[in-house]
Amino acid sequence: MSEEIKHKQLISEKGPFIIDCNLKIFTDEEIQILKKYGHWFHALTHGDLNPFTLAQARFIKVAQNEETPVTVEEKAWFKYLGRKRIEADLGDRLHVHYEIDQDSFYNRDQAKQLRSTMGKVIYKTHNMD
Repeated sequence: MSEEIKHKQLISEKGPFIIDCNLKIFTDEEIQILKKYGHWFHALTHGDLNPFTLAQARFIKVAQNEETPVTVEEKAWFKYLGRKRIEADLGDRLHVHYEIDQDSFYNRDQAKQLRSTMGKVIYKTHNMD
């Protein structure tokens, strides 16, 4: 069986790739590419499939940080691998939720008004002729 047939067979047999990281950094186009070709990207970059084109060999180099991603496919997989590393390294520290206390000393509108008033006072004080 030729390499090209192996590649096409893998893409058709595996089905949609599960993107198991936060999707916020991906465009809709990148998400669709990862879902369609993620299994193939994984097999190609992990040595389960051999590259048979220069573009595929370059794709592997991009995944190994030896080249800068240029195509949308390279960028999508590069971002995916990077996000997976970040989530593995930081774990629960990524899921910090900040909440503004509604009973704070100044609410947002009051703070804005205070900055405006202080700005006018400073301007008037320093621009006295």
